Amino acid sequence: MNYILLLTLLFSVSLFAVTNEMGSVGYVRVQTSLDDEKENVCFKAPKAGSKYRLGNECETWLELGVFQNVTFENGIVLHNQIRPSFMGANEESVEFLRFEELYSEVSNIFDNSVSFWIGRRYYKRYDSHMSDFFFLNMGGDGLGINNLDLGEVKLSYSFIYDKINPQTIAGDEEIFFQSHDVRFAKELEHGELTLFLNYMHLEGKTFITAQHIGEVDGYALGLIYKETKIFEELFGMKGENIAAVFYGEGVAKGAGAYSPFLQEPLIDAMLISAKSIQDSKTFRFINYNAFEHESFGVMSNLVYEYSDEKEFLNLEKEWFSAGVRPYWFASKNTRLLGEVGYDLVHDKTNDESYALLKATAALEFAFKKGIWERPVLRLYYTQANWTQSAKGLAGTSFYEDKTAGDNIGVQLEYWW
Repeated sequence: MNYILLLTLLFSVSLFAVTNEMGSVGYVRVQTSLDDEKENVCFKAPKAGSKYRLGNECETWLELGVFQNVTFENGIVLHNQIRPSFMGANEESVEFLRFEELYSEVSNIFDNSVSFWIGRRYYKRYDSHMSDFFFLNMGGDGLGINNLDLGEVKLSYSFIYDKINPQTIAGDEEIFFQSHDVRFAKELEHGELTLFLNYMHLEGKTFITAQHIGEVDGYALGLIYKETKIFEELFGMKGENIAAVFYGEGVAKGAGAYSPFLQEPLIDAMLISAKSIQDSKTFRFINYNAFEHESFGVMSNLVYEYSDEKEFLNLEKEWFSAGVRPYWFASKNTRLLGEVGYDLVHDKTNDESYALLKATAALEFAFKKGIWERPVLRLYYTQANWTQSAKGLAGTSFYEDKTAGDNIGVQLEYWW
């Protein structure tokens, strides 16, 4: 409610503006299976961090946002943005989920790069599109400064927090969780190098049920390199390759994959476990890319992640993931594409391995040529196979007694 009142005030500031631009931003994904019994079937390896998503989605997702850019006589720009999200199972009604973004940002105060923001927002996220894996996702409620020019590098800082009410505790009892995110970005000849540093702190609390969580810290760091020119110089293909490595421990064991925002499951796990999270740690390497030529394109994804939570959840695992998605532009408005993705999870605690191989062929119709052009309407066929150890744990309940499955359907995807 405080954010809504703040934005109402800031929108009213537009009365003093030289220019006032309104626009919209959002994402829509709707799909249906041609077999009614498989309308909510999707395939994911047990305990894997993500799944390959082409022809493999289980829910409808909508983000319908609006923004306002207010420019004043002195050149200062005020950006206001609100983005609600809606979700529902395939072929079922969607319901309001939450406000994903509700923030204001001021720029052009000192120069054309630095800006200051407050509210709730997506914050400098990174994800592999093929698997929808947000491996750096530190958004939420807070405030920050973006792209402060220090000469050789640009500095960005964000403070993100949440007052979390655990689901396992009756009543309205909150615990304060905070994050400090510092990034240094440097432009290079062929791209950009970013250093990510993060400190997280969870306050201790004794609840009325006498359950207790001790004060605990965590830190994470990462290095991200975005390459934007070498493939164009070598092969004439436009696009980018991103390679990154991360480490996190304690309450920052997500290694950049989560902020304090919406971490009720983590707090509930701490209450149930009653063991220290301090020694939990995660190491992650990821490389993904997307390139395109006049007549074809390709995406690929490679992930290795090691998680050690033996003291906290009695869990130690390795996750390996590899996938590729080639495109052929048959015409300006049609393209053929395929996707093959493989996930292997080794549960070292129980000495058990799970593997899943998913393959999809699709025909897409779009207004323009290009792998990122939307909207797109696609007809897809998906098939998956998984190991006996994953029986009953992959392919949702429809395939609970099998080790292979398939699905055929239609999907509409649009972002703007």
